[in-house]
Amino acid sequence: MKTYVAVFLTLSCVLLLYLNCCDGKTFDVKLLEEPSGLWSHNEEDKPLVMQINPANFSGPPHFRSLIGKCFNKSDNMYQYKFCPFFNVTQHELSLRWNPYNGILGVWQDWEIANNTFTAMLLKEGDKCGSISRTSRVVFECAPEHQLKNVSEPRTCEYLFTFQTPFVCHPNAMLVYPTMEDHLRDAWDELEGQYVREEITKKGYNKELTKIFQRAGFIQTGTKPLSKKSSDMLSSNNSNTGNNQFTSLEQCTAVSYFILMCLTQDWPTQIKLQATLITESFLRATCILYALIVK
Repeated sequence: MKTYVAVFLTLSCVLLLYLNCCDGKTFDVKLLEEPSGLWSHNEEDKPLVMQINPANFSGPPHFRSLIGKCFNKSDNMYQYKFCPFFNVTQHELSLRWNPYNGILGVWQDWEIANNTFTAMLLKEGDKCGSISRTSRVVFECAPEHQLKNVSEPRTCEYLFTFQTPFVCHPNAMLVYPTMEDHLRDAWDELEGQYVREEITKKGYNKELTKIFQRAGFIQTGTKPLSKKSSDMLSSNNSNTGNNQFTSLEQCTAVSYFILMCLTQDWPTQIKLQATLITESFLRATCILYALIVK
């Protein structure tokens, strides 16, 4: 359609020149080819290219059901899209010919404090001057998954608040229960060394970071972009992000939320055991439910 408009405008200009400027005389007119993409340029059509690979999944096992899902948040100027364990993107809501569409960070690390997963860290986004854009995603308890708030505390450093039922249980974000036995043993030994004052606080933190790196919670370095990630990017960023879930996922989220509510007043150790034991049962029950409703 835009091409037809361009041709129409060109012919109209030629006709006006002939009628108004030339007194009926004929002149040679050279028609220039329109610049490539002048009328069809659209930033949203350009694929977003990540600079690094997303890290593998890690963290609370019940977060695994968020893989492949995206959640949108819009304000007057931008639409933000958060795809857990993949990336965060920003899309300018503008009629300008070149609205900004870019990557605000790629999933890399967990932020950990006091044996708790406190935030997701997404790094190496699009360039912002001499630095790369980064994002930090914190969590709030809520009955449904929803991207709630977006802010920019510092230039090109973004803060997102993601609401989810997966963090409502007091023990839902504990680090220790998610680790393999040999890593728990290493942590126990490190705790003993610190209690016996065999290492300093600085040495303790350094060795604990190494344990978290071995667990995959923190990356030791960035990975070059692979073709697989590029293909995944196109698939993930085409997700509508309307916060609607399949029957299986909705069932899992609701069941987990109910479990957390029921065990809220239980002793800590019993709550932890109940959560770990019941998680697999809930997942199996929801899979059966999904098969029945299909």
